[in-house]
Amino acid sequence: MQKLAVLSLAGLGAIAPRAPAQEITVDVGAVAGPSWRADDVTLTYLSPSALRLDVATVQWAGRVAATKLQAHCSTRLAATELRCERGRFSATIPGWGRLQGTLEGAFGNAESWHAQLEVPRHGLLATLKQSAADLNVAVRVHGQKAEDLRKLAAAFGQAVPGAFAGEADLTLRATLGPATTTATLEISTASLSYQEPSGRYAAENLAAHGRARWDSGPQRWTLRAEGRGGQVYAEPLFLDFTALPLKAEVVALDSKDHWRIEGLHLRQGTAGTLDATGLISKAGLRLESAELAFDASALAPLFATDVQPFLIGTPLDGLLAQGAARGTLSLRGGSLTALAAELSGVALSAGRLGLAVDDLTGQVHWASAGAKPSFLQWRAGSIGRIPLGPSEVSFRAQGRDLELLAPWRQPLLEGAVHVQRLALNKVGLPQLDADFRAVLEPIDLAALCRALDWPVFGGTLGGQLPGLRVQNEVWSIDGALEAQVFDGTVRLENLRAIEPFGVLPRVAADAHMRRLDLETLTGTFSFGRITGRLDGDVEGLRLLEWKPVAFDARFHSTPGDHSRRRISQRAIDNISAIGGGPTGLLSRGFLSIFKDFSYDRMGISCVLRDGRCRMDGIEPAPPQDGQAGYYLVKGRLLPRIDVVGYTREVSWDTLVQQVQAALASGGPQTQ
Repeated sequence: MQKLAVLSLAGLGAIAPRAPAQEITVDVGAVAGPSWRADDVTLTYLSPSALRLDVATVQWAGRVAATKLQAHCSTRLAATELRCERGRFSATIPGWGRLQGTLEGAFGNAESWHAQLEVPRHGLLATLKQSAADLNVAVRVHGQKAEDLRKLAAAFGQAVPGAFAGEADLTLRATLGPATTTATLEISTASLSYQEPSGRYAAENLAAHGRARWDSGPQRWTLRAEGRGGQVYAEPLFLDFTALPLKAEVVALDSKDHWRIEGLHLRQGTAGTLDATGLISKAGLRLESAELAFDASALAPLFATDVQPFLIGTPLDGLLAQGAARGTLSLRGGSLTALAAELSGVALSAGRLGLAVDDLTGQVHWASAGAKPSFLQWRAGSIGRIPLGPSEVSFRAQGRDLELLAPWRQPLLEGAVHVQRLALNKVGLPQLDADFRAVLEPIDLAALCRALDWPVFGGTLGGQLPGLRVQNEVWSIDGALEAQVFDGTVRLENLRAIEPFGVLPRVAADAHMRRLDLETLTGTFSFGRITGRLDGDVEGLRLLEWKPVAFDARFHSTPGDHSRRRISQRAIDNISAIGGGPTGLLSRGFLSIFKDFSYDRMGISCVLRDGRCRMDGIEPAPPQDGQAGYYLVKGRLLPRIDVVGYTREVSWDTLVQQVQAALASGGPQTQ
């Protein structure tokens, strides 16, 4: 077919001078090269200096590139070629419709020809040059509407759904040979907008440049992209290239079954870089292996852009990070097999978990087996409202296991938690096992109360923390937790915390208090002075978001206690107010001369359900004006003072307000 085309041109050139007024048409048929094909080619001699070319269909790489191509040329026959000068052409291009433009070129034979086509309306300039067996193609499109480029791509089988706005420049350079093909495509835009129908992808005022090169010899792709301005949304990521420009480069080898990533390099402004190599299976685009190295000199913008969107709806939703980090990751079969990270001045805040840490520095290592030791230290932190002091910890993390390598002491509230043993197995599974032993060095109760927004009382809390079990987000204490408080003992049993770091933490426990020193207790509460000893039991305690919602509580004088039992006027007044009785009576009359009174015993109980407290005392009191009451304080000796309560049910919030008011009051004044 190529020889026929040459003979046709030669024949036309030979007869042209002898038949100036006669049109001569030669049906060439088909002409083809390694990657292109023209069908139904017809050459028509119009005059000694004019020639017309008609082509029904032009295919490139197996796809229809043009139909009804017609070209008119002013021809000049040189020694070895037929030249086309000041030519015009028209063709139907899929997606663009009918185009018209100018044409220049020269044809020597099927292996030696060149042509240049220009379509001003589309800013299109195309140059084709056949040199021996290779066809060299250069196409430039300047200031083309992006929507028209989308239509053109769709016509060639690369459909992109959605609507574009803005213009783009496009350059294509390719060499199509019988053995190898190389092609380079570049596209740039200064202000491109895009909206995908589902809303999952969008761009606004995008300024970007991209370059893709294909080399069929080694089957290599080289891709480069740069986001210089504007915004892009690709669910769930939102990328602001104005605030954080992006540069990306990928070199990949294409084999029958895999993509081999020889190199990937990402740079986001001055915030950080990522380098990677890997192997991707074409079957389902499954990542078989990868090695990654990251260097984040500014974690805050990287974390907000690249990490937070994937945490939405998880317990880490809203996690904030600052500081710097660098490290490496290894993946096999789509799963992480090793991690090494170095942290410097990192600050983390997980609001939904109530956890925060400041100035975190150290090294973290994890591997599926044979992991190196890890070491971390921090300047401060918090759990909920409880502040944490500076600390450091050494541990080993491998597989689903974590183990302390040395005792860990975490200061808090002027005391500390001294963890002597911590080993976690099957982390992340419902069968999580925990081996935990610790000592609670005395912490300041006043500081604890302020941190938890409780009524403030003084003293310290300390003791042994027995074994801990964790299963299905339920944290349980083996045995009992004991502490020495107010010269007595507080014992917590059946302690369970459900999702303690979740959105809705819940706690269940039974508490037993024995021989608490009332003088110390009431002194720290500023309640009014009471001496003696107190026992108490709080059964079925339930906390929701660290606030009580249910319990059965009873407090009473310690049986068998023979210590001195005295109660001040202010304490009597406050107890009477809590029980719904009168106040201020002792500050009037002759009783005002007594600072305190002797009592036999005292007690109060509250059963909390549905926000209501059902109250009672140590025993029933004689009816008063037909109203039955109960003893809160039963007096002894003269002058004898009894405190009787009459309120049987009260709102828990109201009762708490009454207690807070009693603690805040200065007590009755003796006149």
